[in-house]
Amino acid sequence: MERRPSTVLLCGCGDSHHAADSLAHTFRSWAQLASMGSPAMEAARYLVPELKHRAEGVLLVGISVSGETARTLEALELGRQLGLGTLAITCQESGSLSTAADHRLIGELPDYPDGPGLISYLVSLLAGCALASQLASNDLAQLVDRAVGELGRQLPVEMDQYWQLGVRAADELGDGLPVTYLGSGPAYGSAMFAAAKLIEAAGRPAWAQDVEEWAHLEYFAEPAGLPTWLLSSSGRADGRETEVIRAAESIGRQMIVSRWNGVPAWPAWLREGLSPLALWMGPVALADELTSRSGERPFRGFGGGRAREEGGGPSRIRSSRRLATLKEFAEFQPENQSLIEGKI
Repeated sequence: MERRPSTVLLCGCGDSHHAADSLAHTFRSWAQLASMGSPAMEAARYLVPELKHRAEGVLLVGISVSGETARTLEALELGRQLGLGTLAITCQESGSLSTAADHRLIGELPDYPDGPGLISYLVSLLAGCALASQLASNDLAQLVDRAVGELGRQLPVEMDQYWQLGVRAADELGDGLPVTYLGSGPAYGSAMFAAAKLIEAAGRPAWAQDVEEWAHLEYFAEPAGLPTWLLSSSGRADGRETEVIRAAESIGRQMIVSRWNGVPAWPAWLREGLSPLALWMGPVALADELTSRSGERPFRGFGGGRAREEGGGPSRIRSSRRLATLKEFAEFQPENQSLIEGKI
């Protein structure tokens, strides 16, 4: 990029949105930039058009491994018209997203069977971390580079421990009850990813919630034994997480905790930013185990009345009509008085 941005807006759909949400913390912490992650629809139809008079210094990052996701592509196309800097994180060098962006980070994926994404999610996280590191100061970037090398040696050692936690959870969690995944900061994106894998792989109801918001909402839900899985980055929310665990256990929740501590020598800001690269393991093991036990097919095999025309897979999620110009938002802009006279 020709110059350092002042603001980074990341967007994507599904797993790419979950990665974008986690990476926003990384850009704020490592690169000291104003940053937020957003669903691609929110970015394309709301955030980008509303940046009409504030486009300078904004970098819009669209994440789509396939390079063809309609709303993410729409966001980048509209952002580029507006004069935002645009960057694609994708695995398709010749894909539409790559073509639509000013800059691109291209990842490589191994061949693997169709099913809920994991490697693609990790590729998106690693690419985003690499970009945040490049935008950080030289001293911080060197720390990040060393930490990523240490992470590559550490994770294989810890993977079995996390995986066994997920396998045990399959035995312990109530039959068929929905699972709530909790996280704050970068771990909230991990909680969304965790819920998505359980839904996609095993068809089991699940959702993500912020740690604090759980105390204001799901704390009051019945039955008392609802499964609740806290994903902790051992960071700024740590004290509140301890209180929430105690509250959940006091009312009989089936409570599971995955806690990422990283390497003791790492500074706290670095450890927390890397946590999404580890927190997926236990929840993915649970989804895999429940899928194997139930004989479910990923995405329900598009059965039970589900169809590709408006649903998942190579469908209208990709081929949906995209808004082509910012003029299509004119009636929603208050400065266009001629369009709203007499309507209020």
